[in-house]
Amino acid sequence: MLKYLLGTDSGIQGDELGASDEVKPEEVEWQTAAIEGKLDLLVTLDFRMSSTCLFSDIVLPTATWYEKDDMNTSDMHPFIHPLSAAVDPAWEAKSDWEIYKDIAKSFSQVCVGHLGKETDVVLVPLQHDSPGELSQPFEVLDWRKGECDLIPGKTAPSIALVERDYPATWERFTSLGPLLDKLGNGGKGIAWNTQSEVDFLGKLNYVKPDGPAKGRPRIDSAIDASEVILSLAPETNGQVAVKAWQALGEFTGRDHTHLALNKEDEKIRFRDIQAQPRKIISSPTWSGLESEHVSYNAGYTNVHEADPMAHPLRPPALVSGPSVDARLRRKPGSLSPAH
Repeated sequence: MLKYLLGTDSGIQGDELGASDEVKPEEVEWQTAAIEGKLDLLVTLDFRMSSTCLFSDIVLPTATWYEKDDMNTSDMHPFIHPLSAAVDPAWEAKSDWEIYKDIAKSFSQVCVGHLGKETDVVLVPLQHDSPGELSQPFEVLDWRKGECDLIPGKTAPSIALVERDYPATWERFTSLGPLLDKLGNGGKGIAWNTQSEVDFLGKLNYVKPDGPAKGRPRIDSAIDASEVILSLAPETNGQVAVKAWQALGEFTGRDHTHLALNKEDEKIRFRDIQAQPRKIISSPTWSGLESEHVSYNAGYTNVHEADPMAHPLRPPALVSGPSVDARLRRKPGSLSPAH
């Protein structure tokens, strides 16, 4: 990346593939003399201040660990705990969330007259633990090689139309999107109604009084963003966990709610984890179990709950799959409201 993307002559480790006899890609045209320095502008936001900053044209002044509110967790332990602002950011520094929010606001202003409501054609990958993952159960055929027809969602990615309202980028970034009302929450092939959590967030964070996101729960601060995650994720909201296990039961024909019923009334708030890190609640989107007796045991629910094995490498991780829940592993500044 350093050489071809940025045009640097240091940090190169190893020889180019073209200078060796190793197997080269077959589905792209091989460039013997590739272009160097293809990226004109590199902007970095990195509170860890890694070496990427040394190669950047612009380094945004992000707040340090003790200057912002954030959440932190890992698949190496079953707890969720916060970063809390002990002091205000120094000089012009801001938290990740505030920087992203400011960029969204400035973009929303300057794009007027150039970008409006646009429709994008988006490829959606076959989702994990969904019927699409088994759309070719006996053999994998490649439509590009003429082995089969191109069938979206079966032999190729699904194709979706997505409306981008560019002047409303800031309004959307700072509010909870309406698709949660329509589609619910979920991940890895299961979904559940989340209207009660959306209504709760409207009372907790208040709602947008006007504009394109009028009436939607606000995500104005990093704490607001954290509360959205904590409220929607089954790992931090016992009521959601029960609904998630019920959703799994619709596929397995078994009652799995006993795995979370004793935590149904547990709803972890940001102030709770500030007072003390909290242990997460068992979620059906992973094979492990986080109970008082079992923890970090891969495949536990597959064996003891007759939950069909998704794949042999499914880890006993503690956070849920590719949906709102995956944001537990991301900084609030990276939160993408579900518009």
